[in-house]
Amino acid sequence: MRPPPGTGAASHPHRRPSVRALFPYLLRPSRFALVGLVGIGVNAGALLAFTEGAGIHYALSAILASQVSTLHNFILTELWVFRGHSSHRHLLVRYLAFNALNAATLAIRIPVLVLFTELIGFHYLVSNLIAIGLTFGIRYFIADNWIWAGRDSRDQVALGGWFNYDVHGIARLRSRIALPELAAFNVFEEVEPDIVVDRRWFLGGRPRIRVHVGSRGTKVEYREHFGALSAAFDIDLAGPIRVQANWLLSWSHHVLYTNVIEPLLRFMLVSRDAVLLHCASLDADRGAVLLSAQTDTGKTSTILRLLMRQDWAFMGDDMAIVLPGGRVLSYPKPLTLSSHTMSAVSDSALPLADRIMLAIRSRVHSKEGRSIGHALGRLPVPIVTINTIVQLVVPPPKYHITSLVDCDLSPSAAVDTVILMERGAEQLTEVPGLEQTLDVLLDNTEDAYTFPPFGWVSPLLTFEGLHIEALRARERDLLRMAISGARLARIRVTGHEWPDLIPPLLDGSPVPLPVGVPVAARGPITG
Repeated sequence: MRPPPGTGAASHPHRRPSVRALFPYLLRPSRFALVGLVGIGVNAGALLAFTEGAGIHYALSAILASQVSTLHNFILTELWVFRGHSSHRHLLVRYLAFNALNAATLAIRIPVLVLFTELIGFHYLVSNLIAIGLTFGIRYFIADNWIWAGRDSRDQVALGGWFNYDVHGIARLRSRIALPELAAFNVFEEVEPDIVVDRRWFLGGRPRIRVHVGSRGTKVEYREHFGALSAAFDIDLAGPIRVQANWLLSWSHHVLYTNVIEPLLRFMLVSRDAVLLHCASLDADRGAVLLSAQTDTGKTSTILRLLMRQDWAFMGDDMAIVLPGGRVLSYPKPLTLSSHTMSAVSDSALPLADRIMLAIRSRVHSKEGRSIGHALGRLPVPIVTINTIVQLVVPPPKYHITSLVDCDLSPSAAVDTVILMERGAEQLTEVPGLEQTLDVLLDNTEDAYTFPPFGWVSPLLTFEGLHIEALRARERDLLRMAISGARLARIRVTGHEWPDLIPPLLDGSPVPLPVGVPVAARGPITG
């Protein structure tokens, strides 16, 4: 079995976080650009040789020259830009995909080449340079996300075609489909599964007018409008839970995990006296600090800034497992980045290619993007199919914490403090009541699972003989026991000032608040 996530805290107790591990990832677009610049020279030389030396028309020469520069660029990209990156695709497959990508851009490049040469009167070498520049962003985006997709992924081991995951010994999964969000729990031995994830390629049946959610015995079915061409899955609750995903969901690991597997894990854990809580978590000086907020409030950027400034250990930025005895177990999923999150780890300007790519990705996967998805979910449309296709076309920008900040990882810690993070017109801190804290923690957790289809499927599910509402009540009782001895705080800020306020709050120092905030709000938290 892989060692528990984060044994480094004990061996390097005084190591300070830094951003040096981030630099190779920021440099990759620059390397891709440098390869492209050299390739432009190779392309121009080949274009000149074919046109002037062989007497071939410049448009046809441009097509031939693209094959020469494509081979050159592929070799340098493979050996330098993405060196050390493991890919599930074979080298030949990557080359054919890279060649097809460059061949596809000829549909833009050749018309631009002819337009600037014949109508505007530029020399064909200048027109060719303009045409190549116009397609750089397209080529980088696809190369980064599809051909060498998941450059910050962690290798996972499959045994006999099955990936095995052991989540702190509480829940175990076997999956035909790699689940990158559970990479930290991938083990090198077969497990006795509680959840089995498998493919069923043509699941979905016939086309239909509306979404079908139903049950047959112990099996729950989900079907969308276009039948086998839409997203579809079955959940069989008999024995170990079995999830069968059709071809479309099998392609989108992120949607399958986030919208189907993780909600199942949440309630399975409750049936086993553990809470999968939507929150960020750090192992600080006195123990685990839980940071709870609604999605897209700023947990990830807060975590990154705190790790840059404090000698604390990372446990998770999105989920944590909380036990009724007051123990927190790590849940280190990859972080989803945005332009704002990147600013938390580097004040220097990002390379242009990364800024462009992050702008596109962060817009699609932003709060506004999700609100559009929620609005579509209220309409009679195949929302999971739409979501899956969007995630495939524009994958969420995922990075592991150690690729961004050189920090320690902690597998578990006793809960010390629970902080409710809010944003509003007036900044304040206060000590909330226990029941109020539970309301917010559970509301924020529900907020993470509001996107279809789980809200439609959940009323049909049972775990250990308990229905969802009974499990929600049990979840609250377990969480009450877990945090009853913890220090509680509520921090509202006008921007993203949490990293400035949290450390003094934890050590009992006065919290810097603006003039006009009630004196009662300035005191240290107690517990």
